Amino acid sequence: DARARTHGTLGVCCSTSGDGMMNLAVGIAESYAESVPVLAIVGQAPQHLEGRGAFQDSSGKGRSVNAVQMWESISKHVARIESAETFWDQLEEAVTVAMSGRPGPAVLLVPRDVWEQETPERPQEWQTDLSAFISAPQPSEEELTRLFRYIQRAKRPVMMMGTGVSRSPQGKKVVHFAQTAGVPVVSTMACSGIFPNDDPLYLGCVGVAGHPSAHEYLNEQADLIIAVGTGLDIMSRAALNKAMMRVPLAVVNCEPGQIERILQPSIVVEGDAGQVFADLTKRLRRTSIYHGRPRGYELTQYETPLLNPEEEEKVDLGDVLLQSEALDLLQAHLPRRGHLLFDAGNCAASAIHKFQVPKDASTLIALGMGGMGYAIPAAIGAQLGEDSFTRSMVFCGDGAYLMQGLEVHTAVELGLPILFVVFNNNKHGMCVTRQKLLFDGREECVSYARLDADTLARGMGTKDNLWTGRASTTKELRDLLRDYAGWGGGPGVLELKLPVEEMPPFTPFLLADAKTKAADWKITEYNTQKPHKLSQTAA
Repeated sequence: DARARTHGTLGVCCSTSGDGMMNLAVGIAESYAESVPVLAIVGQAPQHLEGRGAFQDSSGKGRSVNAVQMWESISKHVARIESAETFWDQLEEAVTVAMSGRPGPAVLLVPRDVWEQETPERPQEWQTDLSAFISAPQPSEEELTRLFRYIQRAKRPVMMMGTGVSRSPQGKKVVHFAQTAGVPVVSTMACSGIFPNDDPLYLGCVGVAGHPSAHEYLNEQADLIIAVGTGLDIMSRAALNKAMMRVPLAVVNCEPGQIERILQPSIVVEGDAGQVFADLTKRLRRTSIYHGRPRGYELTQYETPLLNPEEEEKVDLGDVLLQSEALDLLQAHLPRRGHLLFDAGNCAASAIHKFQVPKDASTLIALGMGGMGYAIPAAIGAQLGEDSFTRSMVFCGDGAYLMQGLEVHTAVELGLPILFVVFNNNKHGMCVTRQKLLFDGREECVSYARLDADTLARGMGTKDNLWTGRASTTKELRDLLRDYAGWGGGPGVLELKLPVEEMPPFTPFLLADAKTKAADWKITEYNTQKPHKLSQTAA
């Protein structure tokens, strides 16, 4: 799943029958919810034993699970290969469905006896380039013209970019159009780094962990929202209810049906985001459009007060590491090119809110099913096949580490340069916050016995192939980050001991008068009244 997201390709995975199939279903459900093209090859019991007491039977006969019905509910396509003679046709159909339209997972069920059969030779017309399997809806000339006129006539338009931009083969064309036409941009939580964060046109991130200044601008001042490659789910639009009712909404999406079920867009363009804006960019050559950064706009962030103010009296805050302090120090060590992977929970919401994503880094979070632990193995998929200069960094809580932390061993085995940062408060942080706010401070089933993440990691490698460290103060963290930077570049586990809880910048938890502050972000200077010189990457 993560490899498909970060490399713009088809992810491929496989499992045995029975429990292996059921384990795989959890990940495929995330791929389905988040429109990720994955091909899952799943073993099945031999056909002659189905319904006759086969081990790990999933034929749906008797008391067995019905594999076809289960997979149909969490994938775009499912098929059983019952003969090698149909292999090539069924594989072509599965890959085409996974890659086309709104992408998603396709599942091929292969009974044990079919594995023994010889497949025919590969057909001569069989395509070897994945792009040949992609079929995208073609927007009409009328739709494109209408969208262009909306953008041309607007005085304060804003483009909202989602994962459909990052996964489009021509996604850079969307960024190029925004920069050329001077249209301000906000990103969604799912891909906060989709647009250069240091560009003056960037207004910030929107959604439940978004920036208050971006929410305010869209709610109060924007006169057109162009939602590109985003399904506008509740995680993205929760803080934008006023804007969604007040402002004309233009939608560019390969499958806009989800948005049309919940909102009333003024215009809908069905098609691949990159292809649509490649066409609109050509029209810019025949007319003059440049909107520019809103005058006086300042990106702001929420302050992070202590969740339990009375703790300030019990603890000398000068002797402990706060999550906000840790994020400030980590900012300087984010990989300049590579991948940032955020897991579920308070630490991810805070990191997305605080970090200014480096220009050539991708960002990834599993918001479909919101599963804890996703980011840890996902980093392995993202990092595989990268060049020696690319690095990945994971931001996860201790609960996620307990669930999937042993996957660090795979990173050690493969020698991958991934730094796993574990925010350890010995609690499920977001659950604690909810209970504090909603249940009068009563905590139930959210805390657990002391976890020593550093020692656990130490058992998965040697000092030669795995770096580990534990920080309890800002000085320790600063020294450890410097030490890891000077190490060999392989995998590392950095544990942050965080005994004091801070209020996360998560809008469902915040009051309307929550305090904000200006973000200390670097902005590239250029003349915002006319198009600036585009980088080679953007062009």
